[in-house]
Amino acid sequence: MSTRFLLLAAVCANYCAAQEVAIPLESVATEGSTIPAAVVLEMAGLRLDAPIDKAGIEQGCQKLQESGLFASISYRYAPGPKKGYALTLVLADQAPLAAASIDIPGFDETETWRWLVERFHRFDRVIPQADTAQQYLAREIERHVGSGARGQHLTVRVETDFKTRRLLLSFQPETLPRVVNFSFTGNSVLGSAALGAALRKIVADTDYTERKFAAAVEMNLRPLYEERGYFRVRLSPGAPQWVAGGVFVNVAVAEGAPYQLGKVDLVGDSLPVEGMMSAGRLPVGRLANWRQIQEGMWEMEKVVRRTGYFQAKASDERSYDDAAHVLNLRVVVNKGPLYRWGEIRFTGLGAEVEAAARKAWKPKSGDPYDYGYPNEFLEAFSHLVNFGQFRKYEAVTKKGAVDFVMDVDVTFVAR
Repeated sequence: MSTRFLLLAAVCANYCAAQEVAIPLESVATEGSTIPAAVVLEMAGLRLDAPIDKAGIEQGCQKLQESGLFASISYRYAPGPKKGYALTLVLADQAPLAAASIDIPGFDETETWRWLVERFHRFDRVIPQADTAQQYLAREIERHVGSGARGQHLTVRVETDFKTRRLLLSFQPETLPRVVNFSFTGNSVLGSAALGAALRKIVADTDYTERKFAAAVEMNLRPLYEERGYFRVRLSPGAPQWVAGGVFVNVAVAEGAPYQLGKVDLVGDSLPVEGMMSAGRLPVGRLANWRQIQEGMWEMEKVVRRTGYFQAKASDERSYDDAAHVLNLRVVVNKGPLYRWGEIRFTGLGAEVEAAARKAWKPKSGDPYDYGYPNEFLEAFSHLVNFGQFRKYEAVTKKGAVDFVMDVDVTFVAR
């Protein structure tokens, strides 16, 4: 939004004539902004008790505009009790705000956000989307961290928050250091060579920020421990050590104890519980290998999908009995809509063989759709008819004429 400078106060004729004369700035008040008046005054380059005229006030407003922190700026002034200027700045804070991080290697992000909140009262891990505001805040952060920026200007980049999978704005040095090497301490269940091999292919010689490195450690090393039942492992990257060519990072590992799989509850409407548990083969009462558990949940999901709920999704909810070292699991199933069979079409068969095929095909139009049945049909039908006479055969399902209906074309091509 363009900045508008509006003279809103009407003052006496003698005072109007003195507008171009430098008069002490007696007081400054702000309206409409959460940024403290003292900070606004500093940003505008205005000083109380210093002589100022209308041009000086407008120059200060121009500086506020150039910061990008305000969507609109206007002002009014009148004579104060001491016959100086009593200035009121009417401001509207810049919006909207976007999630942000401060990724300066080796510098405390939490402390920097705390400083920003204390100074501006509104930038708590969020910043304006306006580019000019981002540039202004980058320069402010530079001043605050001083040598922590290692002589570089800060820039704002769009990054991905690996925890939320959402985009965020990141204050970073123009050139980030490279990850030269890393080490591990406190680990015994998994050796440093195994951990290093899993991490090196992801982070070696990549740009380093503490947030990105910590996310890479979690995403690539935690699954290795959870396959072995170590669900309470803590992976804590230390502060970067600056070395030739980049940074070296040590990861402290607190492995904890292995967990067994305890109680498993299936949550959802009218679930085929017995079939799901049989298909999942979850290791109840044994080591809670999370990869095995996930694979079991996928097999359980398939059982539900074959009952017509083709879009069924299973998600996990974990709870821990830390005293007994037991993982309890809730498998929550969202079944989604019920799909049904539509038309069943056979092509490439003679009348007699097609009649046999239709007799062998069990589902009828309107029955719940079973995505696995067509392949099972072909396998069974191959025992009734000599498939050697066919060069090709396939069953292809596709969306029917209405929602949640699946047609199938069973095609045979003779040799």
